[in-house]
Amino acid sequence: PTAGSSSCAEAQPLYTNCPHGLCIAHNGTLTNTEELREVLAAEHRHLNTASDSEVLLNIFAKELEASIRKSPPAPGQNR
Repeated sequence: PTAGSSSCAEAQPLYTNCPHGLCIAHNGTLTNTEELREVLAAEHRHLNTASDSEVLLNIFAKELEASIRKSPPAPGQNR
């Protein structure tokens, strides 16, 4: 992990299946981790670790989900 503890639960890559299966491996430190945790908590997204990489993964997943909902379906595709 880049920030947080060094537990096995925080070994990278980290995975989420919402909205789709996504993995991330991140080598850096977020400067606004606590602020982003609050955003995720307000939207009922569950975090399993203290890793800033999991926060980044969930922010990315949240934004991906929002963009999918906004975009029209491709021709021949049902939603």
